Amino acid sequence: MIYVVIPVHNRRELTRRCLECLAAQTYPHHQEIVVDDGSTDGTSEMIRQEFPNAIVLRGDGNLWWTEATNVGIRKAQELVGATIGKDDFLLTLNDDTEVKPDYLQTLLDTEWAHYPCVVGSPSVDIDEPEKLEFAGTKMNLVLAGGHHIADDYGRSYSKLVNHAAAIETDSLPGRGTLIPMEVFQKVGLYDSVRFAHYMADVEFSVRAQKAGYPLWVSTKSVVGEHVKATGIFLQQRPGWADFVKSFTSIRSPTNLTVRYHFAMVHSKTKLLYFVLDVARICGGFLRRKFQPA
Repeated sequence: MIYVVIPVHNRRELTRRCLECLAAQTYPHHQEIVVDDGSTDGTSEMIRQEFPNAIVLRGDGNLWWTEATNVGIRKAQELVGATIGKDDFLLTLNDDTEVKPDYLQTLLDTEWAHYPCVVGSPSVDIDEPEKLEFAGTKMNLVLAGGHHIADDYGRSYSKLVNHAAAIETDSLPGRGTLIPMEVFQKVGLYDSVRFAHYMADVEFSVRAQKAGYPLWVSTKSVVGEHVKATGIFLQQRPGWADFVKSFTSIRSPTNLTVRYHFAMVHSKTKLLYFVLDVARICGGFLRRKFQPA
């Protein structure tokens, strides 16, 4: 069984489209667990009416992504019971995504090819399906270096999928990641104390890799992402005010407190890593800010 955990908040139409994709899957053994964190737009009511087999759990609006996901994981653990089988998996998925009917099956194909492992999805801009947004990362946990594997393929999805069935990566996001249920027994849940909204997924994947579970990206398991609906939309030329705000916003992947915690938990150089990481973020901002039009 694949337990699909989807945190949602006030995005009823996006949630509907996501659940419609899951209802059309060729792989039949899946259970959706939607954690509605305080929606006021009728999201829960829509799910109960249109997707009666989905489990809906409610939050008070203060769970954010990480704890909402943990609520769903705990429910999945309750459903599995004390004995976790080899066929029991959890899939983390965001509500602003759409997938093809063979999505779950292709994830499982990659899982069985490299079992036991954690399998993630490449993502594309849903408005530009050829535009590759994510295909894995190469991380340097000493000097805060690395790069996005999507750049190796010119940000072209067709080049990626024609190159390999799966690519090993150093981290994975929560946007379409298949995890054997046994992993949670060994490494725990997502860290909602230090990573309330952003980087909890990356941190968890690094933790799982250190525990002996390789991380793979299944190139056929592509996720269409509503890019402009995610968190703080990273504009090509962000303003100074937005850049400064990003250092403290809970909705920002460049939140300094979050980056600091990651450095302290996973880098051998700790404070040096944090300083270099912040310098890299600032350098990226300046390049985007002053690049020729």
